[in-house]
Parts: sequence; structure tokens; C-alpha cells
Amino acid sequence: MVEIVGRKVESVPNKVFIKGTDGIYAFPRRISALETTVKIDSQDYALVQEGNQAVVAKSMEQQYNGHNHKDSIVYILKAGLTLPRASRFTKQLVNVNQALQGKGVLYDASGNLIEGDRLKAYAHTLNHDCWVWLPESFEKGRGYLDLDIITISGLDEKGNPVISREPLEKCLEENCWADLASVNSQGFPTQKVRSEKYEPGKTVYSWYPRKNSVAWFYAYSDKAIIDCYRDVGYSSAALGVFMCAEGAEKNSK
Repeated sequence: MVEIVGRKVESVPNKVFIKGTDGIYAFPRRISALETTVKIDSQDYALVQEGNQAVVAKSMEQQYNGHNHKDSIVYILKAGLTLPRASRFTKQLVNVNQALQGKGVLYDASGNLIEGDRLKAYAHTLNHDCWVWLPESFEKGRGYLDLDIITISGLDEKGNPVISREPLEKCLEENCWADLASVNSQGFPTQKVRSEKYEPGKTVYSWYPRKNSVAWFYAYSDKAIIDCYRDVGYSSAALGVFMCAEGAEKNSK
């Protein structure tokens, strides 16, 4: 885990300044690197900031295209990595766009500030040029819409998937433009917006969860979609993943 703390100041050298609702905050251009459970190229992974901490880093490039949902997750777990849950994915989507607008900061796993053309390129990937699996699938259960969320949480000693189940929380139950600020704790939108305008980091088109479907995220020139209707066996040459590396401190307990 690394801490990312902005201090309210008037002037500090070698810092990036962010305008908050109650003043100007200064963040360092470099913080501590995230120690991860597996070796990664830290400059290719962005920290997922949650509050003033980050315990995981997500790859900045889409990878491992052309495989179905289950095979993608098993491949990633065997490499010691994970697939970002919808809750972390949507959080990162907001973080990146806030950094792009000068309302936040973003660091890579080596602790360096992501800025300039590098930040613009990463934001373009998330906002306009990716098609990736999310780890959630949906089955009949005890949650909202009579559904449970199913995830492959790990592998047993024989390499077989370990399945976790949790009730789906209340979310939208129609296909519509949604407010990213309204996502529930599982990462799925709860409020629609009147406007049908795509605003990166603020709005997303939501296809609500259905039985025997899986979740994925798709962004192209004029739209981003959180989709929860695709069949579990589906695959496409253009459909891949963003990989996550967990912080070593978290997994050492």
C-alpha cells in the first residue's frame, strides 16, 4: 500500500497543484513505489487511488485479446495477477479523467506522476479505445433482480477456479445513459441521466445485468458502455483485459 496525500499550501517547490473546493492542494511528483506480489513493469501500471491510498495497480494497455471470459481470468490468475472488479474499474475511469482535467493526480506503480502526453494517451485508451472483460458474471440468486454476482476469486491447488458469490446490489434495471458518480459498491450505476451526451469520466451507457451473462467495458469514439448481457462463452479478437497487480502488503496478511 502507498499513501497519496495532498497538503493545503500556498507555495511548495517541485509539486503539482490541484484546485480543490476549499483551496489549492500540492501533490509530490514522485511517491513511494507500490511493492507488488508479482514482478511487473511498474511504469506500465497506474495506481488505482481509493481515498488517499492505493493497494493495486492496473495495466495501462489492453492485453490478452481473443479469449473468452473464463479462460482470460484463469490465465491472469495463473500469472499471479487479477482482473479489476467493476468497482475499481469505474473508480479508475473517474480518477484518470479528473487528472486529465487538473482536478486530481495519477501515479504509476513506480511512484512517478503520470502527466502530459502520457496521461493523455492513457485517458484516450480508457475513454475511446478499449474493449475489455470485467470479472463479474450473473446467475439467478438472492440479490437485486433475483441475481447474484459470480466471480473466479482464485485457483485451488490443482489450478481449478475457486468461485465466489454475492448478492447483486440495487442498480439500474434498464438500458440507458448513467451517472458514473452513482455506482454502487460493486461498480454498477444506480442513476440514469437525462442527457444522452457522452462525458468521459462522468457518464457511461449502461446495459443492466441479466441472468447467465458477463460484464465488460467498451469505449470507442463517442460512447463508453458498461455491458452486462454478453453470453459467458463469447470471445472476439478485439476483446481483451486490463491486468491488475495487487500490493504485497495486502496479500502478506
